[in-house]
Amino acid sequence: MIISHRHKFIFIHVPKTAGSTVSAYLAREFGPWDLQLGSWKDALGNGAKANRLALTAMFCHLSPLKIAQTLIRNHSVDSLAGVALSRRFAGRLADHSSASEIEAFDPTAWKQYFKFCFVRNPFERAVSLYNWHYRKADTRPSFSQMLCLIEAGAAEKERINWKSWQLYTKNDEVVVDFVGRQERLSEDLRNVCDRIGLPFDERFLTRAKANPRRPDIRSYYKPGDRERVERLFGAEIERFKYRFPD
Repeated sequence: MIISHRHKFIFIHVPKTAGSTVSAYLAREFGPWDLQLGSWKDALGNGAKANRLALTAMFCHLSPLKIAQTLIRNHSVDSLAGVALSRRFAGRLADHSSASEIEAFDPTAWKQYFKFCFVRNPFERAVSLYNWHYRKADTRPSFSQMLCLIEAGAAEKERINWKSWQLYTKNDEVVVDFVGRQERLSEDLRNVCDRIGLPFDERFLTRAKANPRRPDIRSYYKPGDRERVERLFGAEIERFKYRFPD
């Protein structure tokens, strides 16, 4: 999630839609008081630096010992930006804050700034979500079981960050100015950059969490799973005319 006061834009980070890649690209152009929550490791790896807001958060919300140890070890405190900002804005904003939460936090910015997000084919996104959520698990439920957990209302308890449509809509109406697609990331991010007055250079468009071995999406789906995804993400599937991959 980004609120950029320098460039007057708001980026809503929908999980598993190349949002870390988008954040890492945009963070290179931050102003001193621009706010990014999440994806700081990727941003720093792509040439971004902790700005004044992040540095202020470090000295207000982290211990002097932690700062000193990091400075000695890394000759920089930039790596502390993410945790410091998360602590400063805890309870008000988070990595994947919704449109409603961002508007409540800064109604003036919400009204005046260019707002955008990215989406992804829900049939593919659900598989990416499954692999990411259970990436460190010693044992994992099946893909079908994860979908059933979400349908049963157990996602929050299981910390499955599955929501997408709910983040950039209100009362089922899209409230951002532009919705890009992960499937045409480069083209749509170039469009965003044109709108907010930033140069676009594809060399800095790193696929932050891309799986080098693209899974066979269809192999995850068992009887009933397509219908479950259609129920969970029906509004998004209908709005953007997504279909199950051939």
